[in-house]
Amino acid sequence: MGRKKLKRIKRKIFRLLPSGMRCKMIRKHMPPVRSKLDNIVFRCADNFDDYIKAFRLVHDVYVQAGYIKPEPSTLRITPFHGNPLSRVFLGMQQGVSCETIVYTISMFPDTGKNGLGLPMDSAFKQELDCLRSQNRMLVEIGALASAPCYRQNNMNIPMLGNRIVQKYAFDYLKADDLVITVHPKYRWVYEDLLLFEEIGYVNKYDYVSNNPAVAMRLDLNTAEKRYKKVYGNMPKEKNLHRFFFKTESPSIIMPLTTSISNKILVNSILNHVFSCQPSKNPPWNLEAKKIKKIKYPVKADISSDRIGSVKNSTVILQEKENSSDNIPAQALQA
Repeated sequence: MGRKKLKRIKRKIFRLLPSGMRCKMIRKHMPPVRSKLDNIVFRCADNFDDYIKAFRLVHDVYVQAGYIKPEPSTLRITPFHGNPLSRVFLGMQQGVSCETIVYTISMFPDTGKNGLGLPMDSAFKQELDCLRSQNRMLVEIGALASAPCYRQNNMNIPMLGNRIVQKYAFDYLKADDLVITVHPKYRWVYEDLLLFEEIGYVNKYDYVSNNPAVAMRLDLNTAEKRYKKVYGNMPKEKNLHRFFFKTESPSIIMPLTTSISNKILVNSILNHVFSCQPSKNPPWNLEAKKIKKIKYPVKADISSDRIGSVKNSTVILQEKENSSDNIPAQALQA
């Protein structure tokens, strides 16, 4: 019997088990997690090449998985990346003379009524509005992809990816909830290991070519308490409470500030994607060079170098005329 077929059989068996028994087995047999990986660093994208590598990895992985069709630009970028508070995080393999991307995940803070909202709103607006009605700051994580050669039997890379987004959302943006949509076959990872809870389900989600999707949420205000209850007495190599909250990770480099630095760059890439998909009515309806002012309600004061402290402040950004054309489209054809 092939290894892939055996894995599928194991997954089916796990899904049939009662929830409590399944959780205990999965946590017991979870491979050890490490907070330090040799020659791999997790950080925010902070330059043009970083963004291109991230968007291209997501495109290639999603195409291979059948979540999207190939794009002429070979980049998977959404209008939500144009939110100046959005972040793209990278896992980079450090080489002698260059870096190789092995992982990426994006973070989209909620823009509420004054902006685009969140990607999940297209299918789960009712569920998200229920959280918003409680004055909760939501942050969606998505555009997640791992390089194929780093996926097999390696939980350390996605775990460190989850650690950097949880820390950034809670410590920097003062968010209340992380929300995510996942394919049902990956629900157990978020529910049984990462302690997310399901808040919705659809059979067809147009954001990923009508594949089924589960909406999930992690309450960041109670996360540490829940992790301690579930993992507090487990051996340190499997203790996710210790991993997420009690140990420093030399493999993670957090930014010094939430200050905006890449809005023009992201909008330039968006314009390039539009140029590769000529249409009378662009599906995203974003033309970066025409944007003069954008208002985003956030919990973080990004007008200074202070880490987020002002709840429900408003950021107003002004662009110079044609500033989004600073990066030539030819540079995107790598």
